[in-house]
Amino acid sequence: MLSKHLHHEIHRCSNPDASWVLMVHGAGGSTRTWRKQVDEFGKHYHLLIIDLPGHAGSAESTRHTDRYNFEWISMRIWDVVDLYTDRPIHLVAVSLGSIIAMQMYELRPKGIAALLFAGPIVSLNVKLRLLARSGLFIARIIGFRNFYSLMAKIVLPRKNHKKSREIFVRESKFLSLEEYRKWTAMYGHYLDQTLKKLFSFQPHIPMLILVGGQDHLFLKPTLQYANRFQTISLEVVQRCGHLVSLEKSEVFNQACLAFMKKIN
Repeated sequence: MLSKHLHHEIHRCSNPDASWVLMVHGAGGSTRTWRKQVDEFGKHYHLLIIDLPGHAGSAESTRHTDRYNFEWISMRIWDVVDLYTDRPIHLVAVSLGSIIAMQMYELRPKGIAALLFAGPIVSLNVKLRLLARSGLFIARIIGFRNFYSLMAKIVLPRKNHKKSREIFVRESKFLSLEEYRKWTAMYGHYLDQTLKKLFSFQPHIPMLILVGGQDHLFLKPTLQYANRFQTISLEVVQRCGHLVSLEKSEVFNQACLAFMKKIN
């Protein structure tokens, strides 16, 4: 791929006129985060799967960037989308990727046909707000990788969350310490105000949210968000934690494909 662009994968389906689906992973993830979706989604859609700045294959393309913000990240992703299509895309995102997806929608509302989220982060409770603001200080004391592992255990505490927790901790090892610093700083500086800005309104396009019934940090605010905007389609996945697309991939895949088929 061109070095000036974020690293990405392309999976084209047999129908040349199929719509495009963009997949955006969460903090510490990579294109590998979506392995359980590629085969099923790829039967019906062209897939664009991206590594966020500083993550996995995108580490080199952002080496000289001192500080990230959500708008800059979103513009970098739109640059990649423009390489392949000028038609509205379906945007599928997990966890922190949902914030980037909403920022992309704010930048180009006509460029997105639908938003589909697994375990979105729509607001922060008091505990997470304190962690976000003090994250850089804590990480400097215990180490950035240890801080990420700590956050993974806080977000995904149960035994049945272990596999998805291990996947994200494993993928996060591809981040350099400098990238940990940039992302952790962004959480403290921008996260809370960005959430308040992006999730205070209802997008005027179809939206599907799947949230785990065991997502102890984000279930309640997600329910409140969906109840505030009645046109949002919401599905609570029982016996599932924060990372629905990993832990309950079959449920997630079926729900997303049925939703997009109905739109098409």
